[in-house]
Formats: sequence, C-alpha cells, structure tokens
Amino acid sequence: MQLISTNNEYHKSFFSMDQMKSATDTWQSQNIRSVFPLSIGDFTTPFNKESSVFLRPIENIELLEHFYSFDNPDEIKRFLLIHNYLIDCLFKTYGKIKKIFGENAVDLCLELNRDPEEDFEGLFIIIKTNLSPEKSLDLLDEFDEEYWLDINDEISNILEVVVRPL
Repeated sequence: MQLISTNNEYHKSFFSMDQMKSATDTWQSQNIRSVFPLSIGDFTTPFNKESSVFLRPIENIELLEHFYSFDNPDEIKRFLLIHNYLIDCLFKTYGKIKKIFGENAVDLCLELNRDPEEDFEGLFIIIKTNLSPEKSLDLLDEFDEEYWLDINDEISNILEVVVRPL
C-alpha cells in the first residue's frame, strides 16, 4: 500500500499507483466520464425527506405541535418562521415548565396576540393548570425566578408565559 502526501498529511490509498493508472486507462478507453456509475439524482432518490437548513425550522415547528397546542396553527407557524430564534427557546421552556409544574400543567398552549394600536405582535405560552389560582401563580413565580427572568430581552419582548387555572 502506497502513501500519498497531501499538505503534509498522509492518507492511505486502497490501490497502488499502477492499479489507479490501469483503471484510469480503462475508463478513458471506454469513454466513461465519471468514476461513479450513478448520477447525483440516483443518490438523492432514496431519501424521502430533505434535511436542508431551510426545512429544519418547519420540521421543528411541526415537532413543537407535539408539546404545545396551537390556538391558531397557521398564524403561529407563520410567526415562528419569521421569529425562528424562538423555536429552541420553546423546546427549553417546555422542559422547564414540566419540571416546575409537573402533572399540574394539564395543557400548554401557544396563542398569538396582536395589538395593531401598539404595533405589537407576540406569542403567549399559556400554562393551563388544575391548581387553584394562588398555587398556579406561586409556581409561575418559581418558574420566573428559576428560568424566565434570565431569558434574552429579544425573546421576552415577544414571548410571554402566563397561567390559566381550569
């Protein structure tokens, strides 16, 4: 096995240089234009889903629907696509809410709030609890102290967390 030097790094080749020359001569004599017998399209055909950076936010939003109920799904998805930096925060926030509220958080709902007079559009995480209003607010205060007060202002200006006892 011969070592080929590239930029002072050594890589093992699977073929000797004579074997490579012989294969190259064969490909040229048979008018083969590519080392790969398949086209690029053949490589991508087996994949049912594209995993591009453009589709990742959409896939993550769809995943969020397993954790939160969306009050108005189309508008919330549009809002999250525009403010895609909120997506990771929503995943983390879900975990923190579940840690503090436990099974008392019956449902977590995302609700879009618009105020045209104030030129405001924001998202609310509504924690629906089976607790009394006082106990719900106590847990919300604990949530604020342990997590929410440390959230980036850019996020907390358009994302709010509220409780709604059932």
